[in-house]
Parts: sequence; C-alpha cells; structure tokens
Amino acid sequence: MVAIIIAAHGESAPALLGSTTMIVGDVDNVHAVTFVPGQGPDDLLEAYGNAIGDSDDDVLILVDLFGGSPYNAGARFVAEREGSDVVSGVNIPMLVEVFTAARRPNATIDKLVAKALKAGSTGVRAFKAGKPAKPAQTSTPQNAEAESTASTSEAAEIDPNFPRDPNATMKVAALRIDSRLIHGQVAGAWVSYVAPQTLIAASDSAANDELRKTLLLQVGPASARTNVLDIAKTIRVYFNPEYKDMRTMIVVESPMDALKLLEAGVTVDEVNVGGVTFKPGMTLITEAVSVNDEHVEAYKAINDLGVTMTLQQVPTSSRTDMMSKLKEKGLLA
Repeated sequence: MVAIIIAAHGESAPALLGSTTMIVGDVDNVHAVTFVPGQGPDDLLEAYGNAIGDSDDDVLILVDLFGGSPYNAGARFVAEREGSDVVSGVNIPMLVEVFTAARRPNATIDKLVAKALKAGSTGVRAFKAGKPAKPAQTSTPQNAEAESTASTSEAAEIDPNFPRDPNATMKVAALRIDSRLIHGQVAGAWVSYVAPQTLIAASDSAANDELRKTLLLQVGPASARTNVLDIAKTIRVYFNPEYKDMRTMIVVESPMDALKLLEAGVTVDEVNVGGVTFKPGMTLITEAVSVNDEHVEAYKAINDLGVTMTLQQVPTSSRTDMMSKLKEKGLLA
C-alpha cells in the first residue's frame, strides 16, 4: 500500500482533501498536512513522520509549490525512504486520479507518480480553447460519431414501429439520475468504477442547447466516448444492433427521463439516484437529492416496473434504498 500525504501552505491541504473525497469518496491512508506562519522545515518533517507513524509503506507526498517548504521538506523525507517520492503542483484533477488509482490492489509508487504528473497537467484546460482530441475507440462502431453529433432537432416522439430486438442492445452497466449530468463525481468516480465504453448524457434540454452540449462533451472522461443525446435518440441508439453489448453508462436529469427509458425497454439492474438539485417547492430527502410530487410519482412508477433504485453519490459512499427513504420522509403511503 502507498501512503499519500497532501501538504500545502496555509489550510489548503485539508480543503483539497475534503473537495476530492466529495468527488470520489473516502480513501484509506491519506493525510493532510498544513504549513502555517511560524513553522519551519523541521515542523514539516515531523508532521510527515507523524502522518505515517511506524508504517513501512511507500509514501507519495503531493505538495503545492515546487521549491516551497512543503516540497523541500518532502524531498528530504523521501530521500531516506526507498520507493517514495514527492510531486509538486497538487490540484483536484491530480488527486482524483491518484486516489482512484490508489484503491487498486496493484497500486505502486511509480504508477501513482505517473498518474499525478499526467492528471495534474491535463486537468488544466481553457473552455474556449476547445476539447482535446481523444484517442480512437477501436471498439466503437464506425458511425458512432455520426450518432453523437447528428442533429437533435428530430421529433421527440419515438416511432413505435422502429426495429427493437431485445437480444441486440447495448449493455447498460449503470443508469444514474443526476441533474448536473456530467461533472466530477460522474466523470471522475463513476466512470472509473463502471468502466463504460461510452457515456451518454440523455437529456432533451441539453441536446438542444449547443453551449451546454459543448460543455458536457468537453468535460467528458477521456476513457469513454461521450455523447449528448435526446431521450428518443438514446432509445434508438440503445436498440441499434451495431452497438450490441457495448458497455454503456447513461445519465439523465430526472426520474421522469429515467422512466421514459425504462418504459421504452431499456434494461438495467438498478437505477442510481445520485443528485437532484433543490428548487423551491421540493423536499430535500438527502444532502444531494430533492423531490417534488412529479418525482415521487415517477419513482413509484419505476418501482412498479420492478427496478431497484439506490441513493448513492459515489461508488464508495453508503447505499440507501430509494423507496425506503421516501417512506421514511413521509412521501409514500
């Protein structure tokens, strides 16, 4: 196992740790070290030693500034420990990748350092500079790009007679309800956990909003082809035999959209209820999920289809049955 220490000037290290665990969940053997006025290198060396105790684990120290006191003390600390290192320029994209990789049984100091160096730099982007090109997905059908960029002006109604073969569909490994669609928890935590070949943000409003669509495509993970499709097109793509067995994750904004997919024949093991933003007139049932009457009716309809719904923000957080939570809140008879 590799111990991870985040060290930075002021109180930023605990803040970085807290922000990252909000995205990817808690990670074992991670420590935050502060460096405040009045402290010196010896204080940092002592803090690094206290963080790992008597452990003989390899140590990765992630610091803010190259040449700053946390870095200089870190270099002295790892110089005496074989299989340890210090990397400067710590930021949240770096921590997301390192934390995710650190959970794997085969995590090594060299692999984590490589992740830190790559993610720390590639996470720095400018919106107007455009989205970096992604490597070709050899497992993706030749016309997948056409599907992802085709006009979204088609009628939302679905032709009930279009071919549907239940034995020649995508394999939906995860269906998540999240009003933000693609963001840190989805791109950073769930995609790493689910490992889909393609990620679909299924939303009529997003598919018809060019600015929002561009942003969602830009923040999509490099490991999966990202598509922004309306609900009708998502259903057609799901039943397209060219995509048979393609491992897919679908994210929708509301339980009503999830219900549309399920009633159209999209098959999933369960629905992940991850985040529904609070608006006036809604009831907050967890810190991340709110409901109104229309939502409750949709959740009831999904339950009537025999599909389990689970409240869970990130893969490492606790799981709660959605219907039990609604009953607990007095929203179900």
